[in-house]
Amino acid sequence: MGEQFYIVGANGITLRVKARPHSHQDAVAGARAGELLVSVRAVAEKGRANAEIVKVLAAALGLPRDRVVLKSGAAASHKQFLVPLEAGPALARLATGLR
Repeated sequence: MGEQFYIVGANGITLRVKARPHSHQDAVAGARAGELLVSVRAVAEKGRANAEIVKVLAAALGLPRDRVVLKSGAAASHKQFLVPLEAGPALARLATGLR
């Protein structure tokens, strides 16, 4: 998989995400170059794709949507999200499945 796409900090886990809006499905599509690839059907306008990315990440990590917070990159394809530390085990399983 190469470089890890998340960083564990004292206040949570930062995920580096490459958004793929206007895709055929909503899914975690893999990892590449230190980023988690997240595809969503929503278009990248008026925050629609960001909202769908939050849903996809929350579902993949077994978290409520309000626990996945967009930290940076609202208008960019390269984004950072903050999730709580308790998502660590689910995130490790996700990372293992992507290898």
